[in-house]
Amino acid sequence: MPASDRTRYIEIDVQSALTHMDNARMPGMKWSLNPYRGCRHGCVYCYARYTHTFLELDPSADFAQTVFVKRNLASALRRDLRQSTWRRERISIGTATDPYQPVEGRCQLTRGALLVLREQLTPAGLVTKNTLALRDADIMASLAQAAGFHLIMSITTLDEALARDLEPDVPSPQQRLRAVRELAQAGVPVSVAAAPVLPGITDGEAQLAALFEAAYDHGADVAFYQPFRMYAATRVSLFQYLHAHRPDLLEPYRRAYDTAQDPPSPYRQQLRERIQRIRQRLGPRHPQPDPVPAGQLSLGL
Repeated sequence: MPASDRTRYIEIDVQSALTHMDNARMPGMKWSLNPYRGCRHGCVYCYARYTHTFLELDPSADFAQTVFVKRNLASALRRDLRQSTWRRERISIGTATDPYQPVEGRCQLTRGALLVLREQLTPAGLVTKNTLALRDADIMASLAQAAGFHLIMSITTLDEALARDLEPDVPSPQQRLRAVRELAQAGVPVSVAAAPVLPGITDGEAQLAALFEAAYDHGADVAFYQPFRMYAATRVSLFQYLHAHRPDLLEPYRRAYDTAQDPPSPYRQQLRERIQRIRQRLGPRHPQPDPVPAGQLSLGL
């Protein structure tokens, strides 16, 4: 394993590579595949931290420092896909961990899974924040042609300093945008996700417009955006960030997310309208001029 970090990597074997998803919030995502459990990236807003509570580990301290490596992933996946009941349904890769976090450079579990998917003609989608995905562009392009594949690069902000604070072990936004361009040029269907959108931090109209425009300029659309959801296991890391960097937002966040995972309904509506204005103005086919209101959205409190 990488000797330069203090993350503890634990190799495990799995009976199945796939997890059946029954989530009304994400229709169409029926099967997920996560080569790792835990993620070295350590993003302060990561919803997947809750998965470590199932192992009686601390979602704040342990999620980025204790990563489980599913060493037999490829063979387990091949066994799953060869079952007589398998219908070659779409598989979502990276729903609870980044499949291209640094340890993938050595373990190559994600690469192995893509090769099995190509072999078994099974469609897939993948979400990542890491430019290591470029290594497997040839496999992704081949899988896209043979069965269907789409990669989504998650970019929260173009602000380099802000990105370092929010995502301490992730390639810079500009590096990710360059990877998007190179993936598109290699024949990989690719888009960008503006997710999560953090109230008062990354939701300024000028910020979001710049992100959308950068995606368009690098050959990609913005697949989706997602307002920040506050999971119980994420509260510690998120409020540690606010206390250190944005103490002015501590009380608004406490009130907004006191008893709810989602921000208040008026905020979500304002954000929808803001995104719609940006899409209309910057749409790659029919840009339409529209004035840009300044500043961040209020949490409505």
